[in-house]
Amino acid sequence: MADGPARAGEAAVQGGELRILHTNDTHAFLAGLDDRGQACSTDAACRGGMSRIAAAIDAARRERDNVLALDAGDQFQGTLFYAVEKWPVLAEFDRRMPYDAMTLGNHEFDEGCGGLRHFLDAQPIPVVAANLVPERGCPLFGSRIRPFLVREVEGEAVGIVGLANDRVTAQAQACPHTTFRDAAQSLRQAVAALEAQGVRRIVALSHLGLPADRALARQVDGVDIIVGGHTHTYLGPGSTEGPYPLVERSPSGQPVLVVTAARATRYIGDLFVTFDARGIPVQWRGGPRELLPEAPRREDLSALTARHAAGLERYQAQKVGRHAVIMPDGMEACRSGECFSGLLLADALLDVARPQGAHMALVNAGSIRAAIPPGEVSRGLLLTAIPFGNAVVLREYTGRQILRALEHGVAGEGGRGPALLQPAGLRYAVDASRPAGSRIVAAALLSPDGKAVPLEEEKRYRVALPAYLARGGDGYAMLREGSPLPLKAMKDVEAVEIHLAAHSPLERMCGGRIRRATAEKQVEK
Repeated sequence: MADGPARAGEAAVQGGELRILHTNDTHAFLAGLDDRGQACSTDAACRGGMSRIAAAIDAARRERDNVLALDAGDQFQGTLFYAVEKWPVLAEFDRRMPYDAMTLGNHEFDEGCGGLRHFLDAQPIPVVAANLVPERGCPLFGSRIRPFLVREVEGEAVGIVGLANDRVTAQAQACPHTTFRDAAQSLRQAVAALEAQGVRRIVALSHLGLPADRALARQVDGVDIIVGGHTHTYLGPGSTEGPYPLVERSPSGQPVLVVTAARATRYIGDLFVTFDARGIPVQWRGGPRELLPEAPRREDLSALTARHAAGLERYQAQKVGRHAVIMPDGMEACRSGECFSGLLLADALLDVARPQGAHMALVNAGSIRAAIPPGEVSRGLLLTAIPFGNAVVLREYTGRQILRALEHGVAGEGGRGPALLQPAGLRYAVDASRPAGSRIVAAALLSPDGKAVPLEEEKRYRVALPAYLARGGDGYAMLREGSPLPLKAMKDVEAVEIHLAAHSPLERMCGGRIRRATAEKQVEK
């Protein structure tokens, strides 16, 4: 935990020290995670978990009353706890968590604005989101969301400004009346309002992602610290993204400290900041603290975790098949290239729709939340890996529309990200060194006998896909343009259960569907 530089000639202790403990993207990992990164059902032998987070915050406050505890959003979605019990289980935990404030991630909108409103009404943690402006007609209109709040820490006022994820109309189930203002403009207005009240220490609590947070730090004066989430970034020793904290400079040249703490409750960020008399950071230290199994737990939350885990046992006992496929898998793997769970889901959707003439299936990587390890597969494991309960639909598209969708899937940095499409009945090659919009260098339809035929722009193809994509989710506006075709009503996880039952034990998976190309041009043969 190295100290940041102090300003020459200024007494670093004049303004006192603030300690911020922070989490983000906890994603319902209530019991933490095991050594493979899989969600645990009980917290005794695992890393992280809500009982360890609460114990860490409580212990810090016993040491000194200069602590702010913040959560940067995305509590929803990611484990069997959430897949089965939804927002009520999170609200029950939040009623016991010692957070001072939270903001909203994209997944808080997965149950629509009505579900989010119920969650907010059921838990007491203050929610801040200066950029969220629900219109009349939205269930969030008149809710307890506020743009900012002020906390007194050792006699000094600290402002906390929220910035919710502003892409939820494309990424989640936000209603049409959920509107957002520009993040930088919202932050400037909140800072001005706080400064008018005499508040000089200001923290932005953001779920916009690390690149956006760093840009805001350089654009907006008056913000001292940005606590972020969304990109699941680990900062600190061994990180390729940078040290903890990252230090940016505001337009006036003052330091802005930017922090975030990975995902899934494995770490709690622990930042110490000393201010001068004007409220400007002059020294800082801290880092991510990994919450190892031996870390203290809070007994009431461990007991609550165990009680809810007991209700999940029947899902874990329901075996739906077995597989022995060794290949990359899990949320991060599926966003980087082909992965077992993504290809399995795509194969299952194609199986369901092939009797209706489907040529291929497409699944966004963001729909996969966990790995499905080799061995017996339970219904609980499937619900953890594929938790959204999307309906399977069949649409007809031109080859040109499919190519546009493939390009959108690889438009992110390095051709990776949650929009990456996991295919069945199709293979494609990506050259991520090219500009976004021109990265797909080859795409071919794969027939059941394994033959590859180049995709034709004017030809029409029948595609099985989750209803989320067909509605234009994850920015796939071109997939809203498909012609609907009849298909038996079925959820995605049901399709996978049927597929596994028919192919169990699944011994191998046809790979090579997403190829990373280095040549300027690749020709399918």
